[in-house]
Amino acid sequence: MIIDMHVHTQASGDSSATVDRYCRLIKRYRKFHPFHGLVITEHGIYDRQMTYRKIAARDDVLIFQGVEVDTNLGHLLLYGITSRFLQQVDVSRRMLDSQKVIKTINDCGGIAVPAHPFRSSIFGRALTKKEIKLDEVRIIEELNGSNSGEENKKATRLMEQTGLRGIGGSDAHFANPVWFLNCATEFENTVHTMETLVRELRSGHFRAIPLNRSSLEEF
Repeated sequence: MIIDMHVHTQASGDSSATVDRYCRLIKRYRKFHPFHGLVITEHGIYDRQMTYRKIAARDDVLIFQGVEVDTNLGHLLLYGITSRFLQQVDVSRRMLDSQKVIKTINDCGGIAVPAHPFRSSIFGRALTKKEIKLDEVRIIEELNGSNSGEENKKATRLMEQTGLRGIGGSDAHFANPVWFLNCATEFENTVHTMETLVRELRSGHFRAIPLNRSSLEEF
């Protein structure tokens, strides 16, 4: 299954995209290539009431919700948010303590992934120099569609050096083929809920992939 693990909408404040527009692009893309869903990761916003069920059912697209938080070392993508986690961490705050966020999400059954670790982030350096325990961070964002090629290559090299796993996400802020449908994460097993997504992330049965963009001139 192919899922974009890092997508923003208007709620993030720096995006003009809508979930509806993303899904319409996915439907067109799927005429040529497989694609199953996305994870909405707004900046500092997690809305427990927002389920996108009607759009997901209409377009047969998996739509999950995580969050992208700001920490002292850079941005973290969080998956598997629970009420217990939200009682302990205010995701809307800036410069959160990264170690506390990572430990808390792990303790609450979710998982933390450093986003674009070599762009506007100290996570890449901290992991390279082993300033962060690798048993606390198991996965990094290897492919980010808004990164330069070199920034993504640095993430791949870090994985090779440390044994970390990598996910892929477009980091789209605009619902068009320039920002969206450039990279994603391929899961070996079926994912239909956030619980199974987190389980598969913990199992390591996934890989970051660039997406086939040969059909985008048809859009």
